[in-house]
Amino acid sequence: MSTGTEPGQRQRRVRLTPVRPVPVEFAGERAGEGPLTFGQLNVCAWVSETPDDFYAILCAELPVLAVVSAGDVAEAIAVLIARHEGLRTTYVPGEQLRQRVAAAGVQLLEVCSLSEGQWGPQDRPAVAEALVQRLRDSPDPGRVPVRVVVAIAPGASDRVIACAAAFTHLAVDHHAIGILQRDFAGLLAGPARRPAGRPGHQPLDQAELEATPAERRRADAALDYLREQSRRLPRCLYALPGARAIGESLAVELSSVAAAMAVRQVAARTRTSRPSIVLAAICAVIARRAGHSELVLPVLSSNRFERHLVNYVGSLAQASIATVETGGRSFDELARHTWTTVMEASRHGKYDTVKRDAMAELIEHERGLPLNYAPLFNSLVPESWSGLTAGVGFEPEQTDVALARTELRWRPLPFSATPIRFTLNQIDGCLRLDMWSGDAGLVPRAELESVLLAVERLLVAAAHGDLADGQMPGLIGLEPLASPDRILVDHCWVDVADVQRLVDDAVAPAAARVFASAGGRPLVACLTATDTVRTPEQAHVRCMAILANHPTAITPRHYVICRTAPSDPADLTAWPAPVAIGTGRT
Repeated sequence: MSTGTEPGQRQRRVRLTPVRPVPVEFAGERAGEGPLTFGQLNVCAWVSETPDDFYAILCAELPVLAVVSAGDVAEAIAVLIARHEGLRTTYVPGEQLRQRVAAAGVQLLEVCSLSEGQWGPQDRPAVAEALVQRLRDSPDPGRVPVRVVVAIAPGASDRVIACAAAFTHLAVDHHAIGILQRDFAGLLAGPARRPAGRPGHQPLDQAELEATPAERRRADAALDYLREQSRRLPRCLYALPGARAIGESLAVELSSVAAAMAVRQVAARTRTSRPSIVLAAICAVIARRAGHSELVLPVLSSNRFERHLVNYVGSLAQASIATVETGGRSFDELARHTWTTVMEASRHGKYDTVKRDAMAELIEHERGLPLNYAPLFNSLVPESWSGLTAGVGFEPEQTDVALARTELRWRPLPFSATPIRFTLNQIDGCLRLDMWSGDAGLVPRAELESVLLAVERLLVAAAHGDLADGQMPGLIGLEPLASPDRILVDHCWVDVADVQRLVDDAVAPAAARVFASAGGRPLVACLTATDTVRTPEQAHVRCMAILANHPTAITPRHYVICRTAPSDPADLTAWPAPVAIGTGRT
């Protein structure tokens, strides 16, 4: 195994020089305007809070599998924009944001020339990666739905070596990008590039469908499910005891041929999807390390269950919440349980985000913690039935040999309020799994690496056969996080010291002391009354207002307001009779 930031295979240095862009004229079948879809409203909700979010713009390669010119690419792009209305949609501000589809227009195809030398298909991966990075490093101030850039070989041939695009998340999700990549490759390869027949289901059609009474009832039912699960969602699923936030984020990527081989073995045995098997291993490791017998975790639903949405290009994915019970199950049982649980949660992934946010605000006040619906696990790889049933073609022992090829690479990322997040980027040939720490002070690089290697160990062991529940802790090889002041309250592991810091900051200059329990009640804060804090309700509001500055804390369950504090605030029995007591939630 190797670690570091350098790739295992040395790549050719890519230098891109911008040249004159190619204007691309497009004309669709209709223009129109209408409300946003549930998926678009969902993107708007978080992009409005964090407009520079890493996922606000999605960048990807558009595969160039044949010898083509920039003009060929321009022609294919014109067809794509005409075919998929989301690629020619702008968003009109107002009291309610609306989408407006243009009938025709001009899109610039950005062109970069490569440096002198011989360039060919073998250079495509490195050049495509450079194009994607260029798009990320030079955001478009106009926020057009799509930007496309090609890299051409030097000289008069105008041959395209690679192509990449940047899409606003309002226009597409990752599944939609896969559809566009397939369409693009087909347009470049096929002689008849303009399709026959009418275009498929479009975002304006989806918004109209979602406004029907039947779809509204489905959306409200999804909110009912989400409301129930939100009452059990922990604030911080994973953080090292005593850790403090530092405001820096990073990710570590596991590249493992052995894990990819192992996952295919387990899929052939259990007939479950390969992403679900990876998630099952993640759940087993996180549950062991964080001390949970079940994990209540946000997941992403693609929301593509109906026939008319299979090839839909638009933003449909929304978060749902799944409860994975890890205790008392063998690994094969856990893989099947994870698959069925996530599928059930995904059925409840289409709803009105405005209503969800109003619901979440009430639950946050009641529970005394912020809710974060960012997914713990996101799979960017499509799964087909052949991925479950195809013969594996190798023996489990080969996975043990392949372990020597495992690599870990880390990179800095923009700060995130999400404690941890896993992204499955690839599963065929080599499993590429990212673990992202929102704050490296809470979950540092060494911890990320340990967790990813534990996931790999578990998968490789499962390739040899099912693993009993009692076998898995030893294979994981990580001890549960422990702290003498760590208690389980409202589905959250919290350190009393973290809650103490929260209360001290919230009610200053009052004297305050937080107790793990008092009078049979958990997590009780005793504090002195001040001009601004005389009631439990006032104390709770002040704690809620600064929770963002204390990412591992939750608010006290009860507040005890006293006129004075004893000489030893740590002595619970020394606090005088209270003038007010309560949860502060009413």
